[in-house]
Amino acid sequence: MIIYAIIPARSGSKGLVDKNIKQIGGKPLLAHSIEFANKLKVDRVFCSTDSAIYAEIAKKYGAEVPFLRSPEASSSNAMEQDILKDLYDCFEKENIPQPDILVWLRPTFVFRNFNDVTKCINLLKEDSTLTSARTVCESESRLYKEDEGILKPMFEDNGKSMIRRQDIIRQYKVFSTDVFRSDKKNISDSFLGNRVAAIITNKLCGLDIDDEIDFKIVQSILTNNQQIINENT
Repeated sequence: MIIYAIIPARSGSKGLVDKNIKQIGGKPLLAHSIEFANKLKVDRVFCSTDSAIYAEIAKKYGAEVPFLRSPEASSSNAMEQDILKDLYDCFEKENIPQPDILVWLRPTFVFRNFNDVTKCINLLKEDSTLTSARTVCESESRLYKEDEGILKPMFEDNGKSMIRRQDIIRQYKVFSTDVFRSDKKNISDSFLGNRVAAIITNKLCGLDIDDEIDFKIVQSILTNNQQIINENT
């Protein structure tokens, strides 16, 4: 069984310019995911990027970048399935064997729990009925929407002003790490399939860097909280 780790690192970030190569914890952001991928002992680690500069940085930290991502798969509107199609096409052009499993490591997540991601990989190895596995962490379930200046609950509050978290269904955030079966024919928007296993991870691993505030929060943890990192990754 061939397993590749993929770090998708587009250069066109708008919320935080050049976010994926911004220095954090003494190294470029994308380097954290590359180094984690190499710890997993997968067959190969690739960085998918549209930038020659990003490619050189990724190679320095241990990823392969045998090709650059196409313009179609690099636009601000491109989705994961567009990157997948580009990867599969490039693997074929470069005579790189198509993998059986892909470990998708978004570089905006610095913290990952090694055992939890390994569980995702092992689930797919051991259970052929599963199409993919995701690490997930608990999210706030008591969410509201704003409708013409008025707050309206997106959950059943039974008219109460206060609801205990324990009294409503648990909900989870995704998008940190996906492990899924590689299939050249499945580049649809449902590429994870219809049997997605959930591995519940900790809140630290749910921290996603989207803007400057997120960046500073993660940077502060890296600088000042090594014990928390050691206990949760």
